[in-house]
Amino acid sequence: MFDKLSSTKPFMFNAYYEWMIKNEITPHLLVDASVKGVKVPLDFVKDDCIILSLKPTAISEFQCLERGISFKARFKGVSEDIYIPYKAMEELIAIETNCSLPIGKALEQLELSPQADEEIYPDEGTVAEDPLFKVEKDPVAIEGAPAEDIKPSKDETKSQSEPGFEFVKD
Repeated sequence: MFDKLSSTKPFMFNAYYEWMIKNEITPHLLVDASVKGVKVPLDFVKDDCIILSLKPTAISEFQCLERGISFKARFKGVSEDIYIPYKAMEELIAIETNCSLPIGKALEQLELSPQADEEIYPDEGTVAEDPLFKVEKDPVAIEGAPAEDIKPSKDETKSQSEPGFEFVKD
């Protein structure tokens, strides 16, 4: 049931971004341009890093996607398609307050989806079908008893097919 959860990263990034915009803070993003999947104009990359303005008037077609953000920005008058995977994000910088959030680390720590580490890039195939982990369907062995001797009770069988929590008294 929970092996198909969507990533929390686009929601969390968008929340931080919208908060900055609402508070009239100009968001800038420090990006590790050496990370696979980053699409930025290489002429503006220095020491494998680039700082991009995410001010709404400076970009267009902004999208928070499942694996990263994309938008169009002008560099020396030329419109460029930009794609930044979340794992390439280093800092979300608030120019007016001179503060920054380690956005990449924050997004990783707040991730709830078991498939979040599977990356997909615009120029590659699809994400693997297998989840990173699978829930075992076999009963857990009780100390000293072989697993095949353990049979679920009538109530346990019912709860396995219905969502919810079961509280067990010792």
